Amino acid sequence: MPVESDFLVLGSGIAGLTCALECARAGRVVLVTKDRLPESNSRYAQGGIASVWSPEDSFESHIADTLASATATRSRWWCARARTGCAT
Repeated sequence: MPVESDFLVLGSGIAGLTCALECARAGRVVLVTKDRLPESNSRYAQGGIASVWSPEDSFESHIADTLASATATRSRWWCARARTGCAT
């Protein structure tokens, strides 16, 4: 049976669900997930989702914390781009 939609969203983590909600304002959304909706890496994130939320926090301290806990060199690569605002 064919399924028609205006948007196809892959993933049911926080990014996928946020995208699906935003896309739903403009059209029909199909959300594809690897398992059931609650099964996502966002749900299992240790310590939650890291972000800068308060005036006492800063992007610099967030990046330093992320780098201190990073185990892969790609994490350092992404942090460097987040600091400069460069996405490539």
